[in-house]
Amino acid sequence: MSILAAQSVVTNTVTNLAFPVRPTTRLAKPYHFRRNGIYYMRLRATGSTTEFASVSLKTSNRRDALDASEHLAGFVRAYHLENPDAPWSKLKEHFRLVSVQLFESGRHGNVTQVWGGLHDSHSGSVGGSISSPKFLANAPVPLSVMAPAVTFEALSALYVVDRGQDQKASTLKETTICHRVLGLALGELDMRTHSRADLVALRDRLSDGRMPSTVNKLIVKLSAVLAWSVENGHIPKSYDKKLKLTKGTESSRKAFTQDQVGKLVAYSNTLPETSWKRWLLSLGAITGGRLNEISQLTVSDVQTLASGITVIHINEAGEGKSIKNKRSERLVPLTDGAYGFDLVAFLRYVEGCGTGALAQIGYRPGGEWANQQAIPAALGESFGPGLTFHSMRHSLASLMQAKGVPTAYAQAVMGHASGTITFDVYGSGVPVETVAEMLKGLFVCGGQ
Repeated sequence: MSILAAQSVVTNTVTNLAFPVRPTTRLAKPYHFRRNGIYYMRLRATGSTTEFASVSLKTSNRRDALDASEHLAGFVRAYHLENPDAPWSKLKEHFRLVSVQLFESGRHGNVTQVWGGLHDSHSGSVGGSISSPKFLANAPVPLSVMAPAVTFEALSALYVVDRGQDQKASTLKETTICHRVLGLALGELDMRTHSRADLVALRDRLSDGRMPSTVNKLIVKLSAVLAWSVENGHIPKSYDKKLKLTKGTESSRKAFTQDQVGKLVAYSNTLPETSWKRWLLSLGAITGGRLNEISQLTVSDVQTLASGITVIHINEAGEGKSIKNKRSERLVPLTDGAYGFDLVAFLRYVEGCGTGALAQIGYRPGGEWANQQAIPAALGESFGPGLTFHSMRHSLASLMQAKGVPTAYAQAVMGHASGTITFDVYGSGVPVETVAEMLKGLFVCGGQ
């Protein structure tokens, strides 16, 4: 008689076998996974990372795998209950032997749940009766039981492999750090079955001790991964819409008024023509360039086009140069006379620099000088918290928005990765000559 036949005699009748409180080898809930499309079942001794055994369920069909797993679980459970002192080696041997006979016999059944832990409440109680596997499990099975949980950490790894090559090293580093924070916060949550409540709870946890703007940055990273995961079929749906915080997210960096920008350029004009500090302030005011973008400019980045327009080419071509993202590379026209900017004097400075960098001091020292000395000195009593070099970028964006500049033109000047940062709509590809004319009119009507 085969093991299956012998076992069925026992498991198809209700017995009064006493249920041991602590069997010699406790079994964890079976673990199910797929490899090359085929379902497998893994049995493991509780608390052990070495005492486990896996068998193929011989099918790629989920329903058939459920049935096969139920049969296997039932026979192993019955054997374990009748042999509570059996060591792991005996349980493992029985598990594999039963699996061979089960699949050779071609048995089929109509069950509705994969076996849980051996000692779950449905398995019996001390002194109670123990039923056959057919009656021990009859609740619906969640989809997630047939495969390991798809955690955010797992999705992040897949996302980075696919999208990481499109990100700059600095951006990828930031993404990795954000993903690590999110992965720790989400833990073992199966993202295939996550809910809106799970993500709201995540936002609340992230908000503990973090600025709202930082929380929103993490949520943006989360949304990117979840959207990609839905598109690629890793999860069925994402519940991250309108998850970002709306209160307390105002930037601590404010925009200068047009009068203040004029004072900054006027202050820069009091500095020697041969001083980089003069042009650092002036270029920030008339181009809206980021501090690091302007600080890394070289002589070759200042170009006079065939149309006669002088521009700065913001790029990362050259040792040590970097830009925020691919959209950041751009040509920004220099508007002579804007807020009092002297283009001829600037070109003399460029010529005097030979073939190297324009900056005479580094990015950090330049920023410290501008933020801690020049801007407070230039503004006097109108200086206040939140006014920094970057505020000039905010000022130019605000001026363009107030004057109704098309978003495509604003994109061309600011080099934003997303038009929503500029103001609501993405746009790019505007001829530099058109941008130059726009800036001329903008600075005149802006009250420079």
